[in-house]
Amino acid sequence: MTMTTDDEMLEAAFAQARTPDMKPSEALLNRIMMDADSVSAVAPEAKRPKQKLGAMILDAIGGWTAFGGLATATVAGLWIGVAPPAALTDLSAGIWGTTIEVPLLESDMFAGLEG
Repeated sequence: MTMTTDDEMLEAAFAQARTPDMKPSEALLNRIMMDADSVSAVAPEAKRPKQKLGAMILDAIGGWTAFGGLATATVAGLWIGVAPPAALTDLSAGIWGTTIEVPLLESDMFAGLEG
């Protein structure tokens, strides 16, 4: 099998890649270090602005999208707790036997005790 020019060029590239790694010169390393020192000396330290407590809590829960989900779940839970659907009342009566109603206002406690 005869080698074409492409094969010869490829073989030459492989031969060059097989040579031991060349180390950079000491002058190049010194120039790199001087450049790194000059860049690090110029860059000021960025100070993070202080956040308010509300912004920190909002960031902790995941931002406005997470807050919207929490608000929706809160309103739905309050709604179901105040005015439970009939199916939920029947389910709780089947599990616990009886349902207990708790008055929302204190004046409701004395509604059946008059005269």
